[in-house]
This record gives sequence, structure tokens and C-alpha cells, in this order.
Amino acid sequence: MVQTARRRSVWLAWTSVIVTLALFIAGNAFQGATPVSRIPSAILQVTNGWWIRLSPLFALAFAIVGALIVARRPGNRIGWVACGIGVLTALYQFGLGYTIFGTSVNPALPGLGFLVWLEVWEWVLPVMLMLFFLPLLFPDGKPISPGWWWLAPPVLLGFGLGVVGIHPGQILGVIGSVLAIVSLTIRYRRAGPDERQQIRWFAIAGLVVCVVAVAGVIVGSLVYHNNTVVFNPIFDVLTPLAFTGLAISIGIAVLKYHLYDIDVFIRQALVYGTLVVLISLFYFVAVVGVGSRLWQLRPGDPAGAVAIGAVIALLFQPVRRRLQRLANRIVYGKRATPYEVLSEFSKRMSGMYASDELPLRMAQVLAEGTAADRATVWLRVGSELRQAAAWPADDASPRSLPLQNGQLPSIAGVAEAVPVSYQGELLGALAVAKREPLTATEHRLLGDLAQETGLVLKNARLTAELIQRLDELQASRQRLITAQDGERRRLERNLHDGAQQNLVALKLKIAAAKNVAVSDPQRAQVMLDELNQETSTAIETLRELARGLYPPILAQDGLVAALEAQARRTSMPVEVVSHGVARHAPEIEASVYFCVLEALQNVAKHAGASKATVRIEES
Repeated sequence: MVQTARRRSVWLAWTSVIVTLALFIAGNAFQGATPVSRIPSAILQVTNGWWIRLSPLFALAFAIVGALIVARRPGNRIGWVACGIGVLTALYQFGLGYTIFGTSVNPALPGLGFLVWLEVWEWVLPVMLMLFFLPLLFPDGKPISPGWWWLAPPVLLGFGLGVVGIHPGQILGVIGSVLAIVSLTIRYRRAGPDERQQIRWFAIAGLVVCVVAVAGVIVGSLVYHNNTVVFNPIFDVLTPLAFTGLAISIGIAVLKYHLYDIDVFIRQALVYGTLVVLISLFYFVAVVGVGSRLWQLRPGDPAGAVAIGAVIALLFQPVRRRLQRLANRIVYGKRATPYEVLSEFSKRMSGMYASDELPLRMAQVLAEGTAADRATVWLRVGSELRQAAAWPADDASPRSLPLQNGQLPSIAGVAEAVPVSYQGELLGALAVAKREPLTATEHRLLGDLAQETGLVLKNARLTAELIQRLDELQASRQRLITAQDGERRRLERNLHDGAQQNLVALKLKIAAAKNVAVSDPQRAQVMLDELNQETSTAIETLRELARGLYPPILAQDGLVAALEAQARRTSMPVEVVSHGVARHAPEIEASVYFCVLEALQNVAKHAGASKATVRIEES
């Protein structure tokens, strides 16, 4: 049932992609079938604008990303929201072409009045999905708590009232969108490393959309404002492309966020993007302002560009370092100084010497202080180094590495690893993995943390060794219990198959002897003699069971006597042949005795022999 529902959901999601594409094709077909001379100039400028031409790009991007999320992340409502954005955007453009054709060429088209009415307000639906539902549900398709669902009805009402020009409704819709962004901010503060990375992908792409949209509005108002609809390159071209980037970022964040790190991308984009802007500005100022002083070079002269680039290369290096720090501040927030990291470390470690979370907290402080992609804490246990904790935390099984002559071994996949010692004894190591080389400050910080953690790791190591000893003790007790149970079952089996059978046979023979005692006294005497012998055998069997596996006759009379006694009790005739075998150490005689018993048991069970011979010789 679940698989059937999932297949239907996937089919419906990919159907929305086909519907989106079909609506765009149909809308463009209706518009293309309308003579240009019949379309009002104001509407013609809108329909021929780059926004309308590029809107299929981001609408299909949202629909495809939504279908992929539905297929690979069942239950995540973000996929359906993205599909809805794509379909509703395509529906708006289809309605635009349909109404243009109907009002200009064929007013008798079915549903024309409905689509004219729908075009007035339908554009609000994808806007509402983008501004409210995406930030409210991202990235797992659920609000941060069920109470946030109560925002949906007022927001829907607000967007609906805003369509008809009621200002309180517009304000209500704006407030709802702002609250959705606030919920995303709260989610980010509560999230773990993986979810934070997902939200960063979405937030950066959303910020780009906002910046481009605001810039387009400003440029349209200040530069292109002439009471007519004209081409606005920022709003008409960059905004649809920014929406496409938003859809792609959602897909990466939900589906592949483990593979790509937005932090490095943003840092490099900011640095090199600023570099391009500065070069362009410097080129413009140099050519326009002091062009006549630079050998009368024209702005398009390649030699002038090379000269200006050389000047910028000399002047930009200190600016680049500042931009790198600024980018790190934007992406990571305010980084603590080494003193602050050590102070925070001491604060966190106080009172945690016996805590199971201690290695994890150490790894967290180490990762945050060095901005490492991953930090690990290693403990020495015996002759090996074990991974005690990692940050970001994962569910992978802990690794272990053998020590190399008591020294720290090389750890694969880390940028730097420093040993942690206390009073000259190696206790463990701190290791960090980072895409970029560690700075001198980070190297010093790593060394200072290693010195501070000596006593902490000493206690952690004692705790780990104590846990290991407890585990070994538990395993030893379990082995003892298992051995006792096995021995108890063996004794029970031997009593059932040996002594009990002998006693039952004795009982039957006693009854038989009683029956023939009057009629055949001689026969009764023979039977009594046999009973005497069998009683001795039963007593010997019980003694062996009572005294353990080691038979008393083996200790008293030696190996040959013990084997002859055992041969008399076997189910088949066994002949023991010996030639002057002397006494030996008890462990040697016991080893030979039990080996012969095992061999006789195998012969009786598997060989099908009628007789067996045991030869014992000195060599």
C-alpha cells in the first residue's frame, strides 16, 4: 500500500513537469497565433518582454526540482511546493496567451471570461508559495513546530485581500512572510551542522533574489521611469535567472547538500566578484578621469587594460586580505580569538572529567575555534589509538590505529594532528580536517589546546580503560556461565545415557532373578553374579560423574588400566594392547586417555566396525 501511494505521488509530480511544459507551449502558441497588430501596445511590450521569455526557465526548474524531491524524499512537502510554483507560473502565462488570443481574435473561446478573471489574481499563488511556504517548511517540509501552521489561514486571507486592493490584507500577507523568515532563522539557530548547511544554500539564493529584485525596482524607478513599460535589464533578465538559481539551490540543499559546501563557494565568489568590480571601477576611473595622462590610451586599448591590471595587482593584495576576513565574517559569523577559544574550552571542560560527552565537547570546541570542516579527538587505549569523538558528530563506527613504537601514527584525511601528552606519556591526539591550510594562529591554537587537554585526556583514558576492563569482565562472566551451562547439560546427558540406563537394567535383572530363584536356583546364582558385576560398573560410572571428567582409575592405576576399564563399558568389543607402558605425568596420561576416548567414540558412531584395537607403546 505504501509503495503504491509513493508511485502515485512520483507519477503525479512528474506529471506536473509535463503540465508545466505543456502550458507554456500552449500559451506561446495562442500568443503566436494572435496578429501583432491586434494586440495593444502596452500588452505587447509585456508579452514580448524578457521576463515572459525567461519565466519558463525558472518555472520548469522549480517543477523538475520538486519532482526530484518527491521521488527521492517522500513526505517532504517542499517538493510539492516547488511543483506548485512551476505549474501556477505556467498557468499564468498560458492564461495570458489564451486571453490575448480570445479578446483579439476569437471572443467565443470557451472559458475566456473565467481565465480573464483568473489572470487578475492567479499570479499571487506562486508568489505566496515562494514568500511564505518555502521559508516556513524548508528544508524538511515541516514547520519548526505545529503551532506555526496557524499562520497559514491569516496569510492566505491577507494575500487574497491584497489582490483586490485592500491594504490591511496586503500588510497581513507581508507580516506572514516576515514571520516565515523568522521561523527559518529560529530553525537555523536550533539546527545541527547538516541542516544549517541546507538552510545556508536556501538563504544565500533567496538573498540573491531579493537583492536583484530590489535593484531592478530601483533601476526601473530611477533610470527607466517614463510612464511606459520598457526593457529593464536587471529586473527582466536577472530576476528570472535568480529564481532559477533559487530552485537549483533548493534541489542541492535537499538532495545533495553533503556533496557541496556553500561556505567555500560564497567566500570565493565574494572575493573574486569584488575583484572584478574593483578592476572595472578602477579601469573606468583611470580611463575616463586620467586617460589623457596615461599616454592618451583609449578605454578599449588592450595595452591600457594590461597596465591598469598591473597597477591593481600591486594595490589589491592588502584589500584582498581584508575582503577574505570580511567574507569569513559573513559566512561564519564573528570568529573567536585564540584566548576566547581557550577560555571557552576551560569553561566547558570544568566539571566534565567523568562525563561521556567530554570528547565530543572537545571536538566541538576544536572545530569551532579553527573553523575546521571536521575535528576528531583520539584516545590511546593500550597499544592503539582510538577515535573517541568527532565534530560534526556522525554515526560511523570508531576507527583505531596501531601506535608506531609508542609514537603518534599518521592519520589519513586530516590537515593537522598534534599529540596530547601528560608527564611525558602519550595520551591521544587532536586532529582537524580543513580544505584550506591552517594559518599560523590556528597552528598555535591547536598546540595550546593540546597542552590544555593533557589532564582531561588522562582522565578520559582511565575511564575508557575502565570501561574496557568492565566489558572484558562481563565477557568473561558470560563465558563462565556458558561453560557451566554446557557442563551441566553434559552431566545430565551422561546421567541419562549412562548411570540411569545401568540402574534400569539392574532393576529388570533383579526382577528376572527373583522370578527364576525358586524354579532354577543355578540360573538365579549366575544372574546374581552378573548383577554384582553390573552394580560395580554402575557405581564406577557414578563415581566418575561425581568426581568430574578425570577418572579416578587413571590417577590410581595409570593409563592402561583406565583404558581397559573404559573398553569394558563400550558398546563394541575393544582390545587394549600394551607393552611395558610406564607411568607418566598426569597431564600426559590425561591427554592420551581423552584422545583415545574420542577416537573410540568416532569409531562407534561412524566406522560401523565390529571390533576395535588400541595399541599403546613406548617410543
